[in-house]
Amino acid sequence: MIVARPDVPAEIIALRELGAGPGTVEPGPTGAWETTPGAGAVLSAPHEVLHVRDGVAKQAERGTGRLAFALARAVGGAGIRTHGPQNGDPNWDAGHPYTARLAELAAGAPVVDLHIMKDRGVELCVGLGPHPELADGLWQPLVEEAVAAGMRAAVNWPFAARGRTVTAALQRQGLRAVQVELTWDCLNPSHPSMPVAYAAMLQAVHRIAAVRADAG
Repeated sequence: MIVARPDVPAEIIALRELGAGPGTVEPGPTGAWETTPGAGAVLSAPHEVLHVRDGVAKQAERGTGRLAFALARAVGGAGIRTHGPQNGDPNWDAGHPYTARLAELAAGAPVVDLHIMKDRGVELCVGLGPHPELADGLWQPLVEEAVAAGMRAAVNWPFAARGRTVTAALQRQGLRAVQVELTWDCLNPSHPSMPVAYAAMLQAVHRIAAVRADAG
């Protein structure tokens, strides 16, 4: 259980500011995305803006894009997030151009795909995808750092990142990828969960990027 903190630490404020800076807007056939350059790991937020699934508008997962860019820039990695009006859903549509661009950015580096979920009793869920061996070495730091920070974490529940997900599509191309679901409170700047979640995610992504650097 997360313990309330009276103030947001200066380092978390600075980290959030990293994520607030704009990226390079790139047009796509179903909507644009923003990218930020880097190497070693890629952070993705395919639901940052309102998206459309089978003709039905789906709620934006605001704050995932800021977190993705904050983490990417903090560790020297790359980032991508949807931008502006969308006519599809990268986490549902087969062959979505966002996922293709993400694979290009990854260039073999591990991908952490960020989402928001309703509170179901855990603050963080890691989905291992249809090829969990391609999430090995990624999910462990995420869960370990979350638990060490006092967060409740689960693996493959309530979301396993199979089926049509970005993580599944990347894994089917042989890329290492994992899906991370955080509760709304973890992205809410006025909630005590936010600085805890940001700090835990930063430590985890540092570890993930370091493994990639060592392997290289």
